[in-house]
Amino acid sequence: MADSSFPLVLLALHAVQGYWYAGLLMAILFSLFGVQAIDPAAKGWSHPLFRLVIIPGVSLFWPLLLVRWVRRQGPPQERNAHRLAVRP
Repeated sequence: MADSSFPLVLLALHAVQGYWYAGLLMAILFSLFGVQAIDPAAKGWSHPLFRLVIIPGVSLFWPLLLVRWVRRQGPPQERNAHRLAVRP
């Protein structure tokens, strides 16, 4: 019984490893070229430490950020009752 589950565990580990490698590559490219393209608040932040700080988060959420980078979408607009009440 234990021998039949070993290939599934290896497959899961390889999938997580592939996700991590893709995320790390995307995080490096995104921190160098993409962060200032999709986030207007990051335009003045060219310090190398800022780029190092965002790498862990980008490597985790890389599919979402890749879609925003390709579509050139900015940050999402907040929609709540307070903002909707202020709009004319």
